[in-house]
Amino acid sequence: MSALRKSIGRVGQTPAVLVLVVALAALVAACGSTAATNEASPTPSPGATVAEATWTEADLAGVETDPSLTAALPASIQSSGAIKCVSDIPYPPWEYFDPPDSTNPAGFDFDLSQALGKKMGVTVKFIDMPFDSILLAIKGGKADMSMSAMYDNEERQKAGFSFVDYTFDGTGILTLKGNPHGITGLDSLEGQTVACESGTTQQAFLTNLNKQFAAAGKPKMQILVLPGQPEALLAVKSNRAIADLTDYSTALDVAKTTGDGNVFEVVEDPAAPYDPQMDGIAILTKNTALVDTVQKALQALMDDGTYGRIIAAWGFVPVESVQVNAGPAYAASHVTKVE
Repeated sequence: MSALRKSIGRVGQTPAVLVLVVALAALVAACGSTAATNEASPTPSPGATVAEATWTEADLAGVETDPSLTAALPASIQSSGAIKCVSDIPYPPWEYFDPPDSTNPAGFDFDLSQALGKKMGVTVKFIDMPFDSILLAIKGGKADMSMSAMYDNEERQKAGFSFVDYTFDGTGILTLKGNPHGITGLDSLEGQTVACESGTTQQAFLTNLNKQFAAAGKPKMQILVLPGQPEALLAVKSNRAIADLTDYSTALDVAKTTGDGNVFEVVEDPAAPYDPQMDGIAILTKNTALVDTVQKALQALMDDGTYGRIIAAWGFVPVESVQVNAGPAYAASHVTKVE
């Protein structure tokens, strides 16, 4: 059985991820959003959530290639017939290996990448790489783009990257089952050891949170920065940290699937997910041909219903239209602060 087909079985095991749609949609409705960098403001699209919640090899086979998109790709990609796409694996439900002891990629980002490749008429090679090395790899010419649950933010844009935005997420607090440390929200983290993955927005979020604690005269956290999500989870499980801050969608998936739901739980806080962000496909800004073509290909997948089916199958929050670099404006209107 292929990795793509196995990923569908995973969806059936992770209905908790669907909670993200409700949580983020409610939050967006409550807070509103600012104008995007181009086109309309980035908001969840309720219409796309009613698409058929399945995605199979037959669906992928049914995606029609657009020759005009193939011709618009950079000459080097047309010549090789492949796009090198780097991703930090495992980071479920976005990307993971299925089965876990294999090198067969699966997950939301993988499924969407394969549909994009089919639409553009090229192969998208999914390459595993530590998260904090991804942008360096693209800048160094070792990869063309990344699909790895990466937030589209101002810092990354200033570093020379553009983002084709394709969904929303935020930050959640993952702790041991039963919440033995009594975490109720961000205030509960003061003076504690908290884990996160290196190079992530959560690392920056925790650093900023420490500044807020210091300004309020509260004890700062010890931020335990680790190379990957598995190491962060191990830190929580071994009591080296009281919690792991990670993407809300990932926190839900980990809590639902690890040890049949008996190892971790997501802290219930009405303010969560914290600092909602837009996730995007990272590409060098100067690689305008690839940025433009990926944007058009994703919009084509949205128009023909493919994007809606993949989004619905994984339970993520859809965007209304495909925009580039809309993340900072969206995030600016959804900043989480400690009281």
